[in-house]
Amino acid sequence: MLGISLEASTVKATTNRRVHVQPGEYEDVKAINDLLVERNIDVPIHVDAASGGFVAPFVVPDLEWDFRCEKVVSINVSGHKYGLVYPSSFTLNFSKGASQVIGQYYQLIRLGKHGYRAIMSNLTRTADYLTETLERKGFVIMSERSGAGLPLVAFRFRTPEEGGSAERHYDEFALAHHLRSRGWVVPAYTMAPNSNVKMLRVVVREDFTKSRCDSLINDIILCLGLLDETDLESIKKREEYIKKHISAVGKGKHSHPVYSNETHSLQGKTGKTHAIC
Repeated sequence: MLGISLEASTVKATTNRRVHVQPGEYEDVKAINDLLVERNIDVPIHVDAASGGFVAPFVVPDLEWDFRCEKVVSINVSGHKYGLVYPSSFTLNFSKGASQVIGQYYQLIRLGKHGYRAIMSNLTRTADYLTETLERKGFVIMSERSGAGLPLVAFRFRTPEEGGSAERHYDEFALAHHLRSRGWVVPAYTMAPNSNVKMLRVVVREDFTKSRCDSLINDIILCLGLLDETDLESIKKREEYIKKHISAVGKGKHSHPVYSNETHSLQGKTGKTHAIC
């Protein structure tokens, strides 16, 4: 069986070129399905639609990724992400209850197609509003728009080559740390090794209203002003303190000496243990 994730989330890199994948965009399941059919390859497809399974059917219903594709035989979704239910918790024997399944059944009956379509469409409008505002503030938008992907906003600073300020002495991680002091958890990421890409990502959920979105925008502007007024030495001292006392960044070591000298694995080359999607 071939497993495919409905949502892409990283930047792919090769030795001679970089392939840019929009965070949150939908993978082309139908293209893979059609290729298997065309070549008469008897391989079924499982689609991991953890987030997009409750978004795509209501925002882009014409997108074929589900059982309309001949080779798709199974799909999984996560109700606690966009299904509008809470995740179930582990019990004493480490099994999981079925309360979330009952909750999901209730929500599907209560809201129906119209209700889910209204909620997911509203999340998409909020994500587009945040996207347009951040773009006007000079950020580079890395995520899809207008429902072409999940309702999230991935963004980064412009490089000097892209018209950004050459005098900026802070990065996306510094902005994320300042936003945390304002009560926002906006994670910053480094993407594929050697891609030199950093980004911040805001996932728009049902409780992220337009007024709350405006509050985030105001705090981003405030934090940018504070960072502009902070000298480089102070920023570096703060980053070192955070690395040492708060976060695990910079502490990771190879978990096993076998991997330390590998030349073919991601962990051997960079110390990163996550794969490139």
